[in-house]
Formats: sequence, structure tokens, C-alpha cells
Amino acid sequence: MSYQKQSTNRSKQKEITRQKLLDATIDIIAEEGLAGVTMAKVAGRTGLSRGICNFHFNTKEHLMLEAFRMLYFEHERAWREALADLNESPTSRLIAFVETLLLPPITDHKKIAVWMAFWGMAPHRQTYLKICASIDREYEAEVEGLLRELSGGGEAVHGQSLHAIAVTLTCMIDGFWVNYLIAPGCLAPEDAVKTCLAFLARFFPALDSMNPSETKGPDGS
Repeated sequence: MSYQKQSTNRSKQKEITRQKLLDATIDIIAEEGLAGVTMAKVAGRTGLSRGICNFHFNTKEHLMLEAFRMLYFEHERAWREALADLNESPTSRLIAFVETLLLPPITDHKKIAVWMAFWGMAPHRQTYLKICASIDREYEAEVEGLLRELSGGGEAVHGQSLHAIAVTLTCMIDGFWVNYLIAPGCLAPEDAVKTCLAFLARFFPALDSMNPSETKGPDGS
């Protein structure tokens, strides 16, 4: 076997091992919160040694933050993809955005539990902000840009600024995530989508006439 191939195989194995550790950490945070995470528990869940855990993540805090970072960038990729197809109308892209953030796989119960654990732990808040602040503002700005397309370039609709509408929408999505976690089954994700679209339809009536399922093909894609 060539040196290059051996090196590639080692890199792949490192990535597989790293992912196992991150997945185990997410499971533990979802079940026990941030305080429940220890390197010993993560090692036990994966069947790996403490030494291997420390090789990939030198501290428990490093491991937890990397688990959160992984989820955060999955979230970022998902909403960017929902907004990316410029061949679709602004209305269709906005509906795809809402559906992406309120339906599985983004709203997997374990993943939301990890988000909430980080949001709720004050000592980790500054670290969370360092990871997320700039992209969170971009997230809101992208929604605001879509609303501007729908408004024909105007900066306000029915007395509400587009910025306020965009931030309210993202706050609604966050609120539904909390509901999914603390009252599972209380509200169907599809109804959460409809509620967000009903809010938006107050400002943009075109959304009221579109069933979310109309933006998808027969195979759901």
C-alpha cells in the first residue's frame, strides 16, 4: 500500500472516530444536559479509550463546543440551501426556509435538546455568541432580503419594518423549537409551519393562497 493511500485511510479513520465522539456527546447532552457530559461517559458510549478521546478533544469543554458547532453549521447549511435556488420565486423560497427549520431532520429531538442546553447555560453564552453572532445576523438579513423582494423593494408593510417581520419570524421558529422539546406531540411540526406562514400572510397575501405542499414535487422533493 502506498504512503499516500495509508495517509488517506488514516485521515478517514480519524474522521470516523471524531464523528463517533461527537454523536455520543450529543446523545449525552440530550439525555442529561451539559453537566452530564464526562470524557469517561463519552468513551464508554463509543467503546473507545479515554486516551483516544483526549487525542481528538483535549478537554470536555472542547468536545461539547465542537458538538454544538457541528449542529450549528448543519443548521446554517440547511437554511442556505433552502434560500439558494434563485430559479424559485421568493414566496417558494420563503416557504422552503420555514419548512426546513421546522420539520425533520433539523428538528430532531436530540439536536434541539443540545441547542437548548447551550442557550440555557449562561457560562456558555459568550462562547455561543462568538460562534454564531455574525452568521445569525446574516440569517436574519437573508430573510429580510426575501421579504424585500416580496414587498417590491419597500422597507415596511402595514406599518411594520421588514427587519421587525424577519426577526419576529425567526423568534417564532425558536419558540416552536422550545415547544417541540418541552411538550413533544403538543403541536405537529406541520401546524407550526402553517402558523408561521399565516403570520407572514398578514403582510404578504400571496403566501395565504399557497399550500406548503405545492412547493414540492410528487415525491416530496
